[in-house]
Amino acid sequence: MGKLPRVLALASICLAFTLPLTAKGQTASCNDGQPVRLADLNWESASFTTHVVRKLLASGYGCATEIVPGASAAIESALAQDDLQIIAEIWSGRSPIIEEAIKQGKVEVVGDTLTGGAEQGWYVPHYVVNGDPERGIEASAPDLRSWRDLPRYKSLFADPEDPGKGRFLNCPSGWVCENTNSRLLQLHGLENDYTNFRAGTGAALDAAISSAYDRGRPILFYYWQPAGLMAKYKFHKIEQDPFDKACWDTIVSGEGELCSSDFLRAQLSVATSTPFAKRNPELVAFFEKLQFEPALLNRMILKMTETRKSGEAMADQFLREHPDVWRAWLPTAASARVSSALGMIEPSDSPASALDTAAEATAGGGIFPDWSAAAFVNRQLMGMVKEYGGVFRQVSDFMLTRLLLPVERLMLAIPPWTFLLLVAALSWHATRKPVATVLYAACLYLVGAVGLWDKLIQTFALVLVSTLVSIVLGVPIGIIAARSRILRRVLTPVLDVMQTLPSFVYLIPVLMLFGLGKVPALFATIIYAVPPLIRLTTLGLRQVDPDVMEAAQAFGVTRWQMLTRVTLPLARPSIMAGINQTTMMALAMVVVASMIGARGLGEDVLAGIQTLDVGRGLQAGVAIVILAIVIDRITQAYGRPRRQRPDPSREKLR
Repeated sequence: MGKLPRVLALASICLAFTLPLTAKGQTASCNDGQPVRLADLNWESASFTTHVVRKLLASGYGCATEIVPGASAAIESALAQDDLQIIAEIWSGRSPIIEEAIKQGKVEVVGDTLTGGAEQGWYVPHYVVNGDPERGIEASAPDLRSWRDLPRYKSLFADPEDPGKGRFLNCPSGWVCENTNSRLLQLHGLENDYTNFRAGTGAALDAAISSAYDRGRPILFYYWQPAGLMAKYKFHKIEQDPFDKACWDTIVSGEGELCSSDFLRAQLSVATSTPFAKRNPELVAFFEKLQFEPALLNRMILKMTETRKSGEAMADQFLREHPDVWRAWLPTAASARVSSALGMIEPSDSPASALDTAAEATAGGGIFPDWSAAAFVNRQLMGMVKEYGGVFRQVSDFMLTRLLLPVERLMLAIPPWTFLLLVAALSWHATRKPVATVLYAACLYLVGAVGLWDKLIQTFALVLVSTLVSIVLGVPIGIIAARSRILRRVLTPVLDVMQTLPSFVYLIPVLMLFGLGKVPALFATIIYAVPPLIRLTTLGLRQVDPDVMEAAQAFGVTRWQMLTRVTLPLARPSIMAGINQTTMMALAMVVVASMIGARGLGEDVLAGIQTLDVGRGLQAGVAIVILAIVIDRITQAYGRPRRQRPDPSREKLR
């Protein structure tokens, strides 16, 4: 009998160590204890679905999860390599990367997450065809029904950059739908009537549509649903020819003889890597049952749009408000664990979970007040767009037609050989180095040899105009700031913000006010590039030797003569350094500017990123580097005092 207590004690100790291990083993059973990596998709429906799936995996199945961001092509390639395990929203027939991975057995597509599938096509605002009496808008195209009617209305959708044509807003460069729409435009013979304008990003496309709709303006664009704008606004779909599967396949692939077809009503599914699917059959069973009704999904997306909530916050709200929906997807035990984590059962029946703690902290359990300026800024911006959008667009049209387009057309009209000779002459005048002169011209010739000459000129025209405008603004402000201590104190924090604020922050407001294309890119570039010119102009003028200025005053010079004949010439090296920095920073913006529809070399870099076309992106990137080197070396040479520049005639005299 004396051994029994000791045996019981030993058993208790063993049990105490075994239970945690058992619990740990149960948690690790999901994906063999490895984190499940989900793609972070940036459109509303996909973001919402991704976070719903993540929360159910974490709470219902005890999975460790991780959200991984990336461009569409990058995450699809990562899924095929099992670097990612789940893409929560895949559209059937739209991704060659996924289709090829399925054929190779690397990826499995599971379930049907949207009842009836997803619709896509060409749209105009509803008021364009039917009017909007509440807003006082009359129908401007009451007979617009199918794509055959579009040539008659090209003036209604006029392209600011080419008023003789309409503008069709396509998908961003590199998306599958961009090629599909381009082939349909070609097939329908609409290329002569409409500019195939590619938005740089999905956010830029959304902003352009929202801006036009809020101002009551006509716009023709491609879009899809479910999506936030489809839930927020009312659109009219342009009819296509009847759907034909064989024709649709040729339109998507571009192989074979093209024939007309309506857009495929795509099936939405969950894509998983094949190794993950084999390791986790119970999770695959969950994905097979996961399905949203279109009306419900559209409501959730609309709430995301209106309340500016993240996909994670909206997923949590959905799980709490619609348990009847998600409980049908899960086994009883997993459903009970999710309910417990969400606090849907009495606290006495279940211990508090991490989700409860996080929810309490979010609800105000922390030390920080719930302050946010986002809603105020959004209201003010939308009010400005509605109230003064027409004025901003007039400014945009003036800048485009009187400044940007004339410069670009003039430069494109110059024969390439003449342009190369001008660059060589300018380089020789600045540097007096024959080897450098020949090298600069040869490098620019190579850019043309790879088929990027027109895009090089478009990029250079934008850089040139933005630099000239920056000089017109920056040098006078720098001169005034050099004389005024108060202005310097005011300008310093403003310039700090302009230089450090990420350019993406002000791209959308500029886009909403001025529209897609070159003008918003010009303003964004000026905001980013003008601060160094102001700073260096001010610095150069303040560093002029006071003795020199005092001597000039002794000769009775006026203030204007002092500025133009004494201080500015002495400060020229610093000012030219500012112009050099401004030019380089303007050139650095070309890729960012391509995100809002500015054409040029940045467009190819962006397309290369979105499609993982390394060759295309690298080729355009090298062209940008060549242009940057040529501009930098020439402007630096002009920034040196004349006596420091090489002069062959002086060398011979020596």
